[in-house]
Amino acid sequence: MIRFFFLLIIFFKLILSSKEVLVFAPLPMLNKTEVYDNFYPMIKLLEKRLDKKIIFFYSENYENILEQFEKSQIDFAYLGPLPYLKLKEKYDHVEPLIYFKDKNNSVYYTCSLVKFLKSEKIQKIALTQPLSTCGYLSVNSMLDNKLEEYKYKYLGKHDEVALEIIRGNFDIGGLRTSIAKDYYHLGLEEIKRTDKLPGFVLAGNSKTLTKNELEKLQNILLDVPSKDYSTWGKDIKYGVEKAFDKDYDKLREMLKDINIPTQDNFDAK
Repeated sequence: MIRFFFLLIIFFKLILSSKEVLVFAPLPMLNKTEVYDNFYPMIKLLEKRLDKKIIFFYSENYENILEQFEKSQIDFAYLGPLPYLKLKEKYDHVEPLIYFKDKNNSVYYTCSLVKFLKSEKIQKIALTQPLSTCGYLSVNSMLDNKLEEYKYKYLGKHDEVALEIIRGNFDIGGLRTSIAKDYYHLGLEEIKRTDKLPGFVLAGNSKTLTKNELEKLQNILLDVPSKDYSTWGKDIKYGVEKAFDKDYDKLREMLKDINIPTQDNFDAK
């Protein structure tokens, strides 16, 4: 039995190495079902046009996605700006391909610092993930670089930040503005908002894909008719725009003197 599973693993790795199968990693913002629904139409189109099978690599944290990308286990991924920059710092084979537009035809987005109703207390702060752009980096900026004066805890998903503030377990928190708006009717209120940040990017791995393959992937998505985009998931259905590494230079400046901790600074229990 052990021998059987060992051979099965070898067989699976051989399939992946043949590049007849590509691995795509969505960002860990939604649950598995939502991720599948969001990206499935796009992935099916790419499978047809590339004549390759594409499988999902889902993880609940960015660190795992970046680690597997660097190990050449992921061929292309949907990344927020901070994860893209952190990966680019140590792995030059990550190539920005396209941005996904929002309903306002913009490839930029913002993060919000939020609270529940009229609360003025600030003791405990809810954050998304260390590598989430709307997490430590943006919240610290919106608090004038004074986040370390408060208690903070990483909760993972953006929706969980909103819900934990509404439940009264945290006083304020940071999350993507578009997600925060989904909870305004429950009493969530915006305190502050960041400037526009470069959008989420579909990035390719130039170590596992050739230059021609990356260009083909990029061109397929740039040439999709608008009527086809509309059938894609809610986060990616408004069209795309070509991405460039230089677009992240402003964010690189923000990161220069910031050391983002990977652990909470208190136990919320």
